[in-house]
Amino acid sequence: MPHPTVIACMLTEDDLARLREKCTVHVRPMGCPVGDGHIESAFAIVSTPYDHITPELLHRAQNLKLVAQFGAGTDNINLEAAKAQGVIVTHTPGITAISTAELTMALILSLTRRLPEARRVLGERPDAMPLGVGLTGKKLGIVGLGQIGSAVARRAHAFGMKIFYHNRKQANPTVERETIATRCSLEELFTISDVVTLHCDLNPDSHQLVDAKVLSLMKSTAILINTARAGVVDEAALIRAITSKHIGGAGLDVFGPKVLDALRNHPRVVLTPHAGTATTETRDAMSNSVVESILSFLDEDATVTNRKI
Repeated sequence: MPHPTVIACMLTEDDLARLREKCTVHVRPMGCPVGDGHIESAFAIVSTPYDHITPELLHRAQNLKLVAQFGAGTDNINLEAAKAQGVIVTHTPGITAISTAELTMALILSLTRRLPEARRVLGERPDAMPLGVGLTGKKLGIVGLGQIGSAVARRAHAFGMKIFYHNRKQANPTVERETIATRCSLEELFTISDVVTLHCDLNPDSHQLVDAKVLSLMKSTAILINTARAGVVDEAALIRAITSKHIGGAGLDVFGPKVLDALRNHPRVVLTPHAGTATTETRDAMSNSVVESILSFLDEDATVTNRKI
């Protein structure tokens, strides 16, 4: 009996070797569309947040049984179409929390201590050095106190920040107790916070959740951090808020091309290229999780994300 075909991407050599013991593996380079080559015969594909798993692509992949997402979010996958076709979807929740929280803190510190501006005046007279602000006593508003948001809360609490959060439901009581976190409305959170950081999923309810009206509530010194999904923010409104100095700045790990063009060289903006999971430890763990989900599926024991749709 021939081995099932897997279209792989971003897996470590060790994990590819494990997969090849039971599957025929075609490695797809990053940036190569997932539908190019072997899609019609694929039993499983490894997708990334940059891949669009559409109904049209799924229709072409008549032998497909599994989409193993290399990432926590699945907003790039049409889950309803996958379920209708009998395709199981898995992802890697939890694994990305620590590295994304660490990047979030790096963005917060870069902006509050004005590191991009400090670098620009390096070598100039001492009084050209811009003064930043400390984190102790500042209010951090977290939109989405899930696994990543909780990891951010713990780290920010260690810096002496006061934690506020907005969730559809009450957060984990242990996290609330450890970080002395206070739940509040979205409007109150944006009004009182010195830093707002976004850690919610992208779905119809959260699409452009942060729009011009919400941004208008922020202090002129407040900064916005987005390591979630670009679609959570109305990017045109964000550009206007920053360029008009209505808010103090932004740290963005996710954004569209218009934001990149408008804000790439802005002194109060820090951009990173969707690097929340970009540590050796996290990527290795994600690779292992993806391969385990494929091998487990072959043994009919995969944990799926679209079972309840």
